Amino acid sequence: MRTVSASSSLPKQFLALALAALLLAPPSAFALLNIDGTRNQVFVFGNATFAYDSNVFAQSAAEGDYVFSASVGVELKRRAGIIAVNARAIFAYQQFTEFTDQSSWNPSFNLELNKTTGRTTGALTISAFRSSRADAAVNLRTQTWNFPIGLNVKYPINDKFYLTSNTSYLQRSFVAENTGLLDYMDIGQSIDLFYVFTSKLDLVAGYRTRIGHTDVGTTTDHSFSFGVMNGLLPKVNGSVRLAYQIRETESGETFDQFSINTGLTWNATRKLTVSNSIGRDFNTTATGITVDSITAGLRANYVFTRKFQAEGGVAYGRNRFLGVSPTRRDDFFSWDLGATYSFNEHLRVTASYNYMKNWSTLSFSDFERSGYSVDVSSRF
Repeated sequence: MRTVSASSSLPKQFLALALAALLLAPPSAFALLNIDGTRNQVFVFGNATFAYDSNVFAQSAAEGDYVFSASVGVELKRRAGIIAVNARAIFAYQQFTEFTDQSSWNPSFNLELNKTTGRTTGALTISAFRSSRADAAVNLRTQTWNFPIGLNVKYPINDKFYLTSNTSYLQRSFVAENTGLLDYMDIGQSIDLFYVFTSKLDLVAGYRTRIGHTDVGTTTDHSFSFGVMNGLLPKVNGSVRLAYQIRETESGETFDQFSINTGLTWNATRKLTVSNSIGRDFNTTATGITVDSITAGLRANYVFTRKFQAEGGVAYGRNRFLGVSPTRRDDFFSWDLGATYSFNEHLRVTASYNYMKNWSTLSFSDFERSGYSVDVSSRF
């Protein structure tokens, strides 16, 4: 049996005690802190999750384990002056029952500076978080530190036209346990021109470039797209974009594809909401391989009462690993169901089940995965 260092026991005990105090304390003990009215507000929150994962490494061997997760966090919202500030810090721990060497701390930190007034508006986001997950592309559990930065700007040209700019940066670094996997750096820039066609519908055309780098080489992406956004149909909002994408690699290979990307929400009734998403893009695996990835999903949420709601979804995806021999292709299908009961505005319980089947031309990557979880969360 794999083990984890005992040096982390004291921090785990501290997290467990803090979480228990948050979940069990009476509401008056953790009321929302208003420093000066609603201009400066502090929230505290936490959750505890018990789960079972039938395939913790996302591979054909299909080894399962029980997992306990807990987190506590604090959030600051400042609404003073022309720049709104949202800051959040979360300290989370994940404990495996059998594969204890996969247990890990996964903290996250996020800062958002948001300008919503004046001619030019936008937001700057700076984040840092540690992630532990099963990566189906390499059929391992990976642990990474991630440092994303984003800058979004909107500028109105006149009553009919406006421009948006999206600048992004991502640094993903694997921890020592994931030797052999490649750190990844990504820089992206997109420009979109919008035309206000009607009071509810906008037309958009845009260009995105992206540069990705690993130790095995650099890739350069170009994407040209056009589409429609906002009120597409009665009760249907979102976006539909057609795109032509090109990826050029340092080794001289070029890949191209046409794609459709959608994100639609249908407010069918006051209680039922249905959403759709379709996406296609080039991705880079933890071993530096280019993947043509396409996914399509459908989700529904039904509000039975003010306290009880349920949701579920189905998804299909395909990943083609490009420039490798023998050629690898993965197809997957997944579905999930969940229900949430809110005892009050401070405490809720969520139960869920999920299933995934991955068909691969590589036998080691042909697997099934299912799991269930019960989550208790609180926020004040």
